[in-house]
Amino acid sequence: MQDLQLVLDYVMFVAFVTLYGTVTWSLLRYSTREMYRTWAIGWVIYTAGAFWGVILSTSALIITDVFSLTGLYVGATLFMDGTRGKKLSRKRVSVYVAGIVLFCALLIIGLLLSWPFYFVFIPLGLHIAYVCLLSAKTVYAIPESMGQPRIWLLSGLITWGFSWLSFPFIAIIPEYYLSFMVIQAIGVLITGASMLTLFMRTVTRDLERQYKVTQIISSLVQHDIRNYIQAARLALDLTESAGIVNDHWTDMASASLDSAKDFVDEMREIASTLTRFKPQPEPTHLFTLVDSIKQRVMSEYSIESDQVKIEISKSTQVLACRLSKELLWNIFDNAFKHGSDVLFVTETRSGNSHVTLEISDRGGGIPDNIKMFLNNQSSISEQTAPGLGLGIILIQSLSEMCGSRVHAKDIVEESKVIGTKYSLVFAIAEDGP
Repeated sequence: MQDLQLVLDYVMFVAFVTLYGTVTWSLLRYSTREMYRTWAIGWVIYTAGAFWGVILSTSALIITDVFSLTGLYVGATLFMDGTRGKKLSRKRVSVYVAGIVLFCALLIIGLLLSWPFYFVFIPLGLHIAYVCLLSAKTVYAIPESMGQPRIWLLSGLITWGFSWLSFPFIAIIPEYYLSFMVIQAIGVLITGASMLTLFMRTVTRDLERQYKVTQIISSLVQHDIRNYIQAARLALDLTESAGIVNDHWTDMASASLDSAKDFVDEMREIASTLTRFKPQPEPTHLFTLVDSIKQRVMSEYSIESDQVKIEISKSTQVLACRLSKELLWNIFDNAFKHGSDVLFVTETRSGNSHVTLEISDRGGGIPDNIKMFLNNQSSISEQTAPGLGLGIILIQSLSEMCGSRVHAKDIVEESKVIGTKYSLVFAIAEDGP
């Protein structure tokens, strides 16, 4: 019977290591976003430190506790940096080193003075509890639809944090210390499992969105290229009907074909970006971005400069991906295509972290189903999209891909809808003002 028990113990150990390795690999594999990747690394390091502490656990401090202290501190701090969006710079590494040195010094003092083990672990526990509650607050505030993974992740983080908040009271009663270990293990495991579910859900949604937008861009190219070719053909037909070479019409045909080439190249680049890489935000001057769209729309619609009024500080720098240009173009294009004779573009700051770009047209407003589609962040991931124009679908999907949430509402004057205001939220670049 003892041999059988030993075999069962080995089987359980191998099964546990296999499961833990699979979860660890999956967390790192599917954490495609910066915050998720840092969370995953933090969770893996934390659990490794916790396992080491359990294996070598005693009722008193021992020198090998330095490994569990280091793992728990580094893992929790990485989790906090992911929550706050901090990158691992040289300055930040010095904070990690300082924290490790501090807890090692505390451990040595505890060993020399024969402190109870919980005297050393209580400060670390309060730090971990703060990280868990801060992360839970961040998860709760994430505007993106997360479904059940949000509930499970909140439950895991709160349980994890609660276990460390109760540690100073439980640790002094040996009979209840096992309860602390069980509560913490449940919280950590639920957090890891829910993170994996969330990561896989996010990857699936991103791939669905990329596929649909790529298909839309393909349809857009097929549709719009005909306009350029038709314009060139019309100009050449007019030259032929005149019976003489007319430089004006040949120049128009040449310009139309050049525009078609530029359009195809731009769409090809966007499609390539969507299928190969995740759009990454880069520091961008907001005025320069908007002004480039203004110049393009002036050329396409032969409008005057004062028909696009821009009130944006030239020093405003935001995080915008390369697809933001196409996003803004579709909003501008949709406005003038549907009869607006003027466009107002302004900025509104939301504290020191975000800028809201507001684009207001005078096109008579848009139907309620279009507003609902634009304001619903899950619209592009639904199985069937409503019968809307390609431009509207591109606005919604590109805004989600670029992380610039779009919101549309009516502009009402004297109880009459006269236009639409589109709001886009951009994060302010760190090196901006």
